[in-house]
Amino acid sequence: MALLVVVGLAATACSDSGNPSEPPTSSTNPTTTMVETRPSLAEEQAPAWIGEVVNLHDLGGNACFNQYSWFQDDRLVEIDTRVPCEGPHQFEIYRLAQHPARQGAPWPGDREMEAFATAECYNAFSDFVETIYELSELELGFLVPRRTDFEHEAAQFRGVHCYVSSADGTELVGSARGSLR
Repeated sequence: MALLVVVGLAATACSDSGNPSEPPTSSTNPTTTMVETRPSLAEEQAPAWIGEVVNLHDLGGNACFNQYSWFQDDRLVEIDTRVPCEGPHQFEIYRLAQHPARQGAPWPGDREMEAFATAECYNAFSDFVETIYELSELELGFLVPRRTDFEHEAAQFRGVHCYVSSADGTELVGSARGSLR
């Protein structure tokens, strides 16, 4: 017991700090006395969504959809729903493009897929909206396949979905086709 007191006093005397109430500073492997925990996320109610829950990869051209997300049991829950384009919606698919990779080709990488999708969606935008992207009040976005879907033995999904949404986050009503927006 006396040995522990002596070791404790020696450690305090050798600390860089002149104030014994401050923790010693050391450049060698500092220790943390406080337990670090991840804060709990606030529980949210599932939103009252509109439309049929779908996998976005299953949607065809000229389809409209909404996205919803909330936290439940510290997990982010996300769903997508198909809605009629005539009514309010967040997004409208205006182009489906197939990546030109040959059958059995390996995943080209995230950068290549994003570059391909950006070029395809940008080039098709003005034909759909009938104004160039830079003058439009709409944003373009895209959905690309995941690596596992791209390389899947049977499915080999190569589809890119191009979609438009309102730049200010408001819902669209009706199709953006030919809208000059």
